[in-house]
Amino acid sequence: MPRVRSAKPIPMETLESAALVLRVLAHPQRLKMVELLLARPIAVGELSEAVGLAPAAVSQHLNNMRAHGIVDCHRVGRQVHYEVINANARHLIRCLRQYGDGCGLA
Repeated sequence: MPRVRSAKPIPMETLESAALVLRVLAHPQRLKMVELLLARPIAVGELSEAVGLAPAAVSQHLNNMRAHGIVDCHRVGRQVHYEVINANARHLIRCLRQYGDGCGLA
């Protein structure tokens, strides 16, 4: 089995930040929301339709992710649009796209 060399250990602060994001996003609907929000900011109603959940449930998920610094929101007219602001969440979705089915892992 080949050994993987690491240039240097990952700082504990980085691991703690990643662990927080993983805990918050450890829900398939939240992962789907983040995936959609990475494409563009989206309002709750549109996000609700896209993921197949009631707007109240989507709002709860978004509020949880906002409280943990994963998404943020801004008002556009009468609607509130959400967007991903956390780099770890972006990297997680990229990793899932690339390795999500287990293929490509050495």
